[in-house]
Amino acid sequence: MKVLFVDDEADIRELIEIAIMIEDDIEATFAGSGSEALALLETQVFDVMLLDVMMPPPDGLHVLRAARANPDQDTAKIVMCTARTSPESEAEFRGLGADHVLHKPFKPLKLADYIRSIA
Repeated sequence: MKVLFVDDEADIRELIEIAIMIEDDIEATFAGSGSEALALLETQVFDVMLLDVMMPPPDGLHVLRAARANPDQDTAKIVMCTARTSPESEAEFRGLGADHVLHKPFKPLKLADYIRSIA
């Protein structure tokens, strides 16, 4: 399963990479910015995308819109990772095309099981 994880915080990306790299069934690609993620969406197809909401522009919502507008990515499950936990925020994310919302902080060692459960 091909997974894209986008977060502008290097420490978070490193923790996730360590937690995911031991999983044989998950091929993870990491991006440190929305711009990097947008470039990856043009060259690769992902089964699952985990997008940080709050990043310098283009933010996770911009990447979400671009992914949903790309016919090659139309079957991807998209998860918005955020500390914004209000029902209004979740409704906004889902209205833009997100399939799931994962609240930060989350447990990196449980992420592989979470990804499998939504894929």
